[in-house]
This record gives sequence, structure tokens and C-alpha cells, in this order.
Amino acid sequence: RIGLGVTGLADALIFCRTRYGSPESVALIRRWLSTLSHAAYRASIELAREKGAFPLFDAAEYLTRPHILALPDDIRARLAQHGIRNALLTSIAPTGTISLLAGNVSSGIEPVFAFEYTRKVLQPDGSKREETVADFAVSAFRARFGRDGLPDYFVSAQTLAPEDHLAVQAAAQPFIDSAISKTINVPASISFDAFKDVYLAAYRDGLKGCTTYRP
Repeated sequence: RIGLGVTGLADALIFCRTRYGSPESVALIRRWLSTLSHAAYRASIELAREKGAFPLFDAAEYLTRPHILALPDDIRARLAQHGIRNALLTSIAPTGTISLLAGNVSSGIEPVFAFEYTRKVLQPDGSKREETVADFAVSAFRARFGRDGLPDYFVSAQTLAPEDHLAVQAAAQPFIDSAISKTINVPASISFDAFKDVYLAAYRDGLKGCTTYRP
């Protein structure tokens, strides 16, 4: 299996001065993930040419799947000729803790969780100490421009609307053939009807899954 991991998409959007969930961000996400997805398929086809396709590969069935039909013609032609080594290639895993090891870049396709917060870290002796954690893009911006304010394209999970989360997941899904880890943060004060509408919107968008978190 080849795994396509996405760590830091929200920070990448910030570096492009693009607001998470905006039409401009959707266009960038589609461009980035299509490039990664197509590269993964081409690599797996090359592995199949060298080592053979995965044991249950059936070209007649595989080539009719909607996800495969959406691939560029050159990839589908080579796939028909050589098969593919990996049954599934792309997924977006939960990377909240992993992202901390990379300087606290935003995790997966999630928005920045918080610009800065305090985290308790367990010590070898069982005690805990508190660490201030700042988002990677926020730290980079402040190091260059100072701490006085942030541009409006700096947004976090605490302030985004559910529609922004849904737009990003919908933009990513056509390029992911396995699963997507994505959580939509909603306020504790959300009404039942508004909460229900999040799931109805996800259904209308054709999303494979929808996860919400209400504190």
C-alpha cells in the first residue's frame, strides 16, 4: 500500500495568503491533491510493471470504477496495460499528534486548531509540565512581521463555519480513494436544526463521511 499523507494543508493555505474554506482555497486544494494523487497512481503502475499487479486486480472491473474513470487518460491507458501494484493509494490520516513532531504544522486537512495554546506534557516520572504550543505558520509570521495582529486569512477551528469545513473535505474527496480523517468543530450553543443541517449538507455534497465535535 502507498499512503498519501497530508500534513499541514491549512498552514500551506496561510503561506499562500488564502482563507481556509474559500473558493480560492478549494481551487488550490484540488490542484495540490490531484498532483499528489496522480503521482501516486503513476508510481504504483510502474511498480506493477516491474513486480506485477496486486493479486485480486481485475482490469475489466477496476477500470470501470468512478474514481478510476476520473483519472487522466494516460494513467488509465498505462493502468490497462500494466495493472496497478496497490489496491488503494491515498488516504488522509488523523495527524493531530504527529503534527506536533513537525513544529506544530496544521494537521491533515484540518484548519489550524488554535493559534496558540497550553498543552500538558507527561514526564518520565509521571509528573506533567505545561508547554505553550504555537501554530507553525503563526510562529513564522510573527518572527518576520512581529506580534501585532494577524491578517484575515489566519482562521482557526474555533471560528470557522461548518460550511468551510465541508467545502475543504468536498474538495479533497475526489482525489482520495480510501478514507479521510476530518472533524467539523461546532460551538456548544449550536441549535439542533443547525447541527442537523451540517449532516444534510454533507450528504448533499456526496461526502463519504461526516464527523462533528461539539464541546
